[in-house]
Amino acid sequence: DVSACKVTAVMDQHAFMTVAPGVELRVGDIIAFGTSHPCLTFDKWRTGLLVDERLDVLESMETCF
Repeated sequence: DVSACKVTAVMDQHAFMTVAPGVELRVGDIIAFGTSHPCLTFDKWRTGLLVDERLDVLESMETCF
């Protein structure tokens, strides 16, 4: 559970996250984030991915922005 972790800074597509005590992350773990600026996201990413609750990709969509 990463709900106690906190994103402390954002630079382009990079997020800097403080990992809460007791949280163990390993190489290959997937953390899903939303976006705070949809226009910037659509401008920088030409494809959006629709995922299910397990984060398996269901569909790929061109943004055409």
